[in-house]
Amino acid sequence: MQAARPDKSTVIFKVVLGLLLYFITSALVIRFTTDGRSHASIWPGNGIILALLLNRGLTLRKRVLCLTFLTDILAKSVVWPWTPWFCATAFLNVAEIALVAAFARFYTSHGKPFSTARTVLNFALIAGLAVPFVISIPGAFVTSIAHHTSFSLSFWEWLFSTSFGLLIFTPMFTSLFGGQFMHDLTENGSYPLWKIGIVLLCQAILAILVFSQSAYPLLFIPAEALIISPMLIGEAGTTLSFMIITITGLAFTIDGKGPTSLIHTDHFKREVLLQVYLFILLLTERPVSSILMSKRALIKRLTAREQMLALAMINATDSILSFDRDWICRWAGGASLSLLGVANENLPTQRLCNILETNNREVVTLMETFFSGDQYAAILEIAAPHTQDTTIELNFRKVFDAGTVAGAIVTIHDVTQRKLKEDDIARQSESDPMTGLLNRAGFQRRINALINAEHADFSLAYIDADHFKDINDHYGHEAGDTVLKTIAARISHQTRASDIVSRFGGDEFVLAITKNQKDAAATLDRIVHAIHDEPIALDTGETVQISISCGVAPYSVGVSVESLLRQADSALYEAKKAGRNRTCEVSSVIVSPQAPAT
Repeated sequence: MQAARPDKSTVIFKVVLGLLLYFITSALVIRFTTDGRSHASIWPGNGIILALLLNRGLTLRKRVLCLTFLTDILAKSVVWPWTPWFCATAFLNVAEIALVAAFARFYTSHGKPFSTARTVLNFALIAGLAVPFVISIPGAFVTSIAHHTSFSLSFWEWLFSTSFGLLIFTPMFTSLFGGQFMHDLTENGSYPLWKIGIVLLCQAILAILVFSQSAYPLLFIPAEALIISPMLIGEAGTTLSFMIITITGLAFTIDGKGPTSLIHTDHFKREVLLQVYLFILLLTERPVSSILMSKRALIKRLTAREQMLALAMINATDSILSFDRDWICRWAGGASLSLLGVANENLPTQRLCNILETNNREVVTLMETFFSGDQYAAILEIAAPHTQDTTIELNFRKVFDAGTVAGAIVTIHDVTQRKLKEDDIARQSESDPMTGLLNRAGFQRRINALINAEHADFSLAYIDADHFKDINDHYGHEAGDTVLKTIAARISHQTRASDIVSRFGGDEFVLAITKNQKDAAATLDRIVHAIHDEPIALDTGETVQISISCGVAPYSVGVSVESLLRQADSALYEAKKAGRNRTCEVSSVIVSPQAPAT
């Protein structure tokens, strides 16, 4: 969005105020710093008009310059008798203002003049040296011809007086015309007015004490005080402080007093020497002040970012830890208390494995290899140290300093809900949708894990419902589904959590019973009885009696799952051949024979 343009009456008021200030300041400095045959010791008018031209809302620049030309002649004519040379000097003053304004892009950033150290230094070079140097040559030529004075002395008077006017008054009046003077003076409240007033008063007292006496060369005192000013009252306050030194020094020097009177020369040269002193002081103070203010602004921005970071960390749901190469925590922030059970302030100086309260093989391996390996990042999932019900994800990132690995940043995130969803999806992909038992994939995963465990001891059973096709044909497929669900429930009821119960499809079930062969046969015998002894109620109100046949094969080391399934299937065939409703072992010995189901 574009800033609203000020109304015409406001612009006219600023123009009138600027021209009035130009007239008053010009008349005063001509009256008190010149004898009618030389240039003023300081010329604030050019800085005032330049500040007016730098105002965003001003669109009457050419008219302002023309009015400045007339105001300049009028101010000189009021104090001294009019001569044609007034027109030449007025033209040179207006030309200087126009030239400095033409280079505004070099000392303006984002539409605001003097907003950075670079723009301030650029302005010091343009308005303090380059343009005044160029204008001082014709200015000294005009003055030396008009008043029969030394060209060199006239040149230095022109150079210093216009430089002072531009460097001192332009920033202050730019702030004043822009309505930001009090804001810039107090630096948005960083410098209270009472403090600024006390510093300026002390600066004025020091300046009076130094320049009112002629016995000691104490010019270093104002310089030292001015260097300290930016740290105490900011850049705008330092500008006012320099104005106090300048006005005090010129007033006493014109009156024949001050440290410059120790130099045995005429009054005119002492005034030039004071200008040289002030000019050097200004060029010393301005860069120092700009750099200090730039550093201070940087510190403020960093402080603001740290506050924002602290606020973000307070409300963060993650924990962020910084470790050195020895895996010693150096900094902690975020939700460490909820994720790790330890407050942030208690984490520094602790080692990662102690913080996680684990000797997890993956964690230990990563700690040993992360910094020496080529990997830049790594991710681990472990149980939270303070509660096993929470799963946390550790995201590791290397930190580099001067091209070498200095440590790691570990971001810790609660992934419990994601893990539960993943487990749920995994369960669904491994579950039979009708019975809720494991399907083939789920069985394969569980049985592989069981085989890979130490001292694996189990028996594999293959179960088939007897004459199940007759139930579907006679009662319908819905009744068949009910029968299958009931069989699954009764099998699950007779087995333990450590057993593996699955449905391979149709009316086929496969069990892995984690008992020895004798106990597995007893378990299957109970299953056979539980299914046959109690009829199954259908949704139609009818009941149906069902039986199952089981084949069982014991596991031995080195035997594959496929081989066990073939053996159990062979035993199942023997059970069916023996009359069904029974269990047969792979040895073909009939176990728990039952009367055939009718």
